[in-house]
Amino acid sequence: MLGSINSLMISEVCAEGAYLDGKELGEVFLPAQELEEHLEAGDSVQVFIFQDAQGHPTATTKTPIAQVGQFALLRVKALSTVGAFMDIGIDKDVLAPFNEQKPKMREGHSYLVRLYLDNASKRLCASSNLNKFLNKTEPNYSKFEKVDLIVAAKTDLGYKVIINEQHFGVVFFNTVFKRMFMGQKLKGYIKSVREDGKIDVVLEKPGMGKVVDLGAQILQALNDNGGYLPLGDKSDPEQIKKTFATSKANYKKAIGGLFKQGKINIEAKSISLKK
Repeated sequence: MLGSINSLMISEVCAEGAYLDGKELGEVFLPAQELEEHLEAGDSVQVFIFQDAQGHPTATTKTPIAQVGQFALLRVKALSTVGAFMDIGIDKDVLAPFNEQKPKMREGHSYLVRLYLDNASKRLCASSNLNKFLNKTEPNYSKFEKVDLIVAAKTDLGYKVIINEQHFGVVFFNTVFKRMFMGQKLKGYIKSVREDGKIDVVLEKPGMGKVVDLGAQILQALNDNGGYLPLGDKSDPEQIKKTFATSKANYKKAIGGLFKQGKINIEAKSISLKK
């Protein structure tokens, strides 16, 4: 319940705010400035629960960037003798203790972290030591299985990603046809799980399914642009990549399929819908 959004019932309304029934937490205080005027005792309210500086359960109706158990890209607002205070989108900042910082954090910079509850204080904290939160068991993914990804870092070979919040994987630069950035959440597909347990991931759907989806995107773009696009089978690969986040080879396969279906005309530098 601490560090997460809950629906709690109002037990009492007073001048300072409202006291909510926090069940095993006891009373949870919601300040008056966050209490809508029409609410009264017996009503339920959606709140995020955290501990204040004195360790008392406190609520806010503001939505945080992330909740306990989630990964998020957070910015360091200030450094202190105990660690880095990070902006979580509410009035209360979250602490990243020094021993949970990998690498050492700097003020004004953003880091991918996992939110957790400190065992002793029960306060919400952040850690950029991501390895400790990932699954240590052998990965068991099927080839081309669709997975959820979080971009964790940029390396010499490509982008390090977190797969299904369980394992690290790599998306190699030569398979990337769209902008990627730290903390970004997107879909991907398992390309292979190597004997050493390392996982290769691709962003585009493998095989003909990818081409079919791309064909649908091209038709939509044509309809949105009056039936014409200045991208043919001789167009610049970078322009194709910028427009459809795909390779020129895949683009040519897709427009070739649409041409065979009698849906488009193809020129060297353009395509158009058949009338």
